[in-house]
Amino acid sequence: MKWKFRLGAVAGNTLEYYDIAVFAAISVYLSAELERLGYSSATEMVWGIFALRFLARPIGGYVIGRYADRVGKKPALVFTSLLTGTATLCMAILPIQLLGSYTPIAILMLQLILSFSFGGEYPSLITYLLNNISEKECSKVSSLIVGSSIIGVIISLAVVLVLENQLTVEMMQSIGWRIPLLLGLVNIAISFWFRLKLPDQPLVEKRNNKMSGFKILQIFLLTVPGTVTFYSQNISSSILSEHLQLGELKSLYSIVLSSLLLVFMLICGWLTDKYSSPQKIFRLGVFGMVLLSIPLYFAMSSGIMILVSIAQLIIIINGAMILCNLSAILFSISGGQTVVLAVGYNLATTFIGGITPLVISYLVGINVGYVGGFIALCGLTFLLSSSLSKSYQLAS
Repeated sequence: MKWKFRLGAVAGNTLEYYDIAVFAAISVYLSAELERLGYSSATEMVWGIFALRFLARPIGGYVIGRYADRVGKKPALVFTSLLTGTATLCMAILPIQLLGSYTPIAILMLQLILSFSFGGEYPSLITYLLNNISEKECSKVSSLIVGSSIIGVIISLAVVLVLENQLTVEMMQSIGWRIPLLLGLVNIAISFWFRLKLPDQPLVEKRNNKMSGFKILQIFLLTVPGTVTFYSQNISSSILSEHLQLGELKSLYSIVLSSLLLVFMLICGWLTDKYSSPQKIFRLGVFGMVLLSIPLYFAMSSGIMILVSIAQLIIIINGAMILCNLSAILFSISGGQTVVLAVGYNLATTFIGGITPLVISYLVGINVGYVGGFIALCGLTFLLSSSLSKSYQLAS
């Protein structure tokens, strides 16, 4: 497949993560809107909505995954673009004054629609792009998939940062927080156009359409380290910055962190294809996650800038090793079945990824180092997956 088609296919994924990151970036303004409506725990309510939205992902993964396997991955990608664009527009023009106390319900419903769409979009994208791919391009394309997610995060953070510097607090609260959502519609229009021009792919043979519970469990266990890495280093970075002694760098922390992760991830993908394999580098990255997260995050809480910088750089490099190969690992286990990949992947992002910002928000209030303990613990699911796989092979 030509790279122009690959880039066109991932454009929609950029918007999905743009939307997720925008929701996190404008959460303070949404909280203020809910406080004006009389909700005393507005901040907790907003982050609760962020977590609850993930409940729709397994359902969307199954429904759209089935559709992708039976009708085609290209039609599934086009459908998710339409669904995402509609929900994003509704979120941007949300009539808060008219809805009044029903505003949280409206926000939750729109976020559930977006989450339903994303539940099928990401797995469909993985199986579409990695189908029949050369082993020498596997990690690079895998990096492109996750990289498009990070680009969405970077763009959203940049847009909100520029708006906050150009608009007054009052303007941001009244209309400014809606602008990033409206800008997201430009991307969805572009991605929709690109996806209409994508080449069709053969459908999964019916004899291979049967769902495997063991494969779903494996994908679940292997997704956990990846989803925790992504949400801790991107979506939760704004939470961490509030508890780190960063001085003037505080406002740029999130966007710099995501940008460095993207660069290292693309480099790691290229090096993996040239000198190693996705399985080996992913395994090495997860071992680093388990062994190094606790000391590195305690170093982050030291307040010594050089120590914080070194620890953060190691965390980024280690995260890049995991994320650049995650899609390739999941695809190889799924055997090209979108629905199998979608169910396992979305269950992990729902029950682990979705609560990661909430967990980190709680742990940093105690000590930033405890965040490392949570991340290391999540990395142990890889060891469980390896153990179950060996037992399954012996039983077979």
